[in-house]
Amino acid sequence: MKLTRREREKLRKNQEIIEASIKVFSEKGFYGATMHDIAEVVEMGVGTLYQYFKSKDDLYYNAILYKLNEFHDFYGARLREGQNFIDSISDVIAAWIEYFSKNNDFFAIVFSEWLNVKKSFARKLKKRLTNEFTEKYNEIVRLIQKGKGSGEISGDVSTEVLSSMIFGTIQHMIHKGAMEKEAIAPALVAESIITILSSGIVIRK
Repeated sequence: MKLTRREREKLRKNQEIIEASIKVFSEKGFYGATMHDIAEVVEMGVGTLYQYFKSKDDLYYNAILYKLNEFHDFYGARLREGQNFIDSISDVIAAWIEYFSKNNDFFAIVFSEWLNVKKSFARKLKKRLTNEFTEKYNEIVRLIQKGKGSGEISGDVSTEVLSSMIFGTIQHMIHKGAMEKEAIAPALVAESIITILSSGIVIRK
């Protein structure tokens, strides 16, 4: 159904406010940021801001959803069908690292403060984060199973253990990058993980 001009304008303004809030939250954190700060960036009155979002918690929640949806689209655009296992899993790793590295200021706030927002929002955020990460974990499982089927991965390898190793390493790297504000080269991380997986680490004598 086609949106009216007023509805399109409201959606545009919503996005503008959310993008302004991401900037403020990234700079000041959840507790340090105020609705007045966000209203200043978006150049509107605080009262008008509250017409769009009921509270700072509400705006924070929607800002995280906005970034998660952006990540979902970013990730999906970088996955290509018809590749071998090494190229496919390299794309997965690089997509995660690249996106979170570009947004590490904001996600540092998410990782450290999101459980401190109102419980109703925290519960919804936990569910959304869990669903998003479960979906991405299952994608890794699917690629491993496909690799086993094509003979690229030994059938003796545990799918659960290998997928957990890859997923856990990605999670650690993005968390470390966010909390320490450390720049990470996505391609190099992907290459290092693949080298370890394919070559191993033990030198047998």
